[in-house]
Amino acid sequence: MPFAPVWLRTALLGFALAAPLVKAEAQGNRRTTLALALFPLAVTSTSANDFDAGAVALGSTTFTVDLTTNAGMGGFSPRVTEVAVTCAAPCPNSGSLAVSGLQWRRNDLGTWNSLTTGYVVVETRTATFNGTNDPWSNTLQWRYVLSWTANPPTPATQWRVSMRLTVTAP
Repeated sequence: MPFAPVWLRTALLGFALAAPLVKAEAQGNRRTTLALALFPLAVTSTSANDFDAGAVALGSTTFTVDLTTNAGMGGFSPRVTEVAVTCAAPCPNSGSLAVSGLQWRRNDLGTWNSLTTGYVVVETRTATFNGTNDPWSNTLQWRYVLSWTANPPTPATQWRVSMRLTVTAP
């Protein structure tokens, strides 16, 4: 029977977010929110098939961007909204696994990206208040890359995943 490291068989991979609901607010009453769902993600066991496949699936995170107000002096619409992801330092904040082993991809794309300690753009959309792309959302899939030789038994690892919303006028 293949050996799965203890940390993968029983570990919870904790993801702590800087804020589960982030509000980016400019002058006046122009508000845009970023809402996140489905953290934390967890792995309770792995199998030989996970190691043979080279990764273990961790689940998904859904985010929604909503232009909630466009009132007051200087209100603007449309707005360019950008969602980015990073691992906040220290990263990982426990354990000895590499930050690059944690990967994400947008649900609508097939390319996996390694998590980094610098913000990486997930998606950018132009949104019009109460119109096109208001609200808009997407889902991130998460996985941890596994290797028979590179993943010795170690303590559970936690990453401080942070997502950022940037809003600008076009």
